[in-house]
Amino acid sequence: IVDVDCTADGQQTCGKVGVKGYPTVKYYTSSTGKKGADYQQGRDFASLKAFADRTLDKGCNPSTGAGCKENEKAFIAKVKAFTPDEHSVEMQTKQDALKALKKEKSDAEAEWKEKEKAFKKKEKLLTMAVSILKKVKPEGAGKADL
Repeated sequence: IVDVDCTADGQQTCGKVGVKGYPTVKYYTSSTGKKGADYQQGRDFASLKAFADRTLDKGCNPSTGAGCKENEKAFIAKVKAFTPDEHSVEMQTKQDALKALKKEKSDAEAEWKEKEKAFKKKEKLLTMAVSILKKVKPEGAGKADL
């Protein structure tokens, strides 16, 4: 849950997610995309709770197994069988892998940003060249060849 003041420091964030009026309550699921969706129901606790229970993914509860997919249940069973040392090693391995993945993603995004910049520049130049070519005829155009 995040509270953003769109009239102060949060203006950029609000612009990114399409907040135009205040107050706005937004929610995010796998089907709403990065801009989320506007919550259009009651603002009282009962309405908000009913909406959350009905709409939002509760995720996997490792203690009870409720809401867990089969692969999550299998991983939970594997982790429960770990010794404390094995648990520490697995935790460090997963944290290192996550850190490496985030760096790889960040590097790829930066590389794409540079490529996109170059593509846009080249596209602009080619668009200009095509536009000029459409408007300018060669000086010898229309003269019969001798």
